[in-house]
Amino acid sequence: MSDFEIEHGHDEYSAAELLEQAQDNAQALILATIAYLGEEGISPNDWAESVGACFARGWGAPRPWDAGEFLDAMLTNYRSLGAEVVSVDLGVDRAEATIAGYPNPELATLFGVQPAQAGMFHRVAVGIARQRGLTWSYRLEGTVTRLLVERART
Repeated sequence: MSDFEIEHGHDEYSAAELLEQAQDNAQALILATIAYLGEEGISPNDWAESVGACFARGWGAPRPWDAGEFLDAMLTNYRSLGAEVVSVDLGVDRAEATIAGYPNPELATLFGVQPAQAGMFHRVAVGIARQRGLTWSYRLEGTVTRLLVERART
């Protein structure tokens, strides 16, 4: 017998506690992957493009979307990772938002991933947006990230 005491059994956690755990696990997986890419000298940009191409399959057939429609969907994904939407403007041709909480600074430190490296995950949306007639960009500003979606110019 060990001295380790378990506060709760696996079946005693609330849905809110499980959600928080799932969000931390999802971010940890992303950050651990980014750390691994750096250790192995693999391009994180290539990784982000590949993941984006895989994820795009789940977004249905490519078709034009409004900028706000796309950003709203992306914000849902970021919230599922534990990010907080600080501000948002969901226009038709141009949409922008500010998020905090991705990456979780404590997890980033634990995995030795700098904010710019963790920000590579934001590039996953580039190809998905392109297939919907949009351009996706992001800018890291300290503890927040600014996201911008615009209709692609033809």
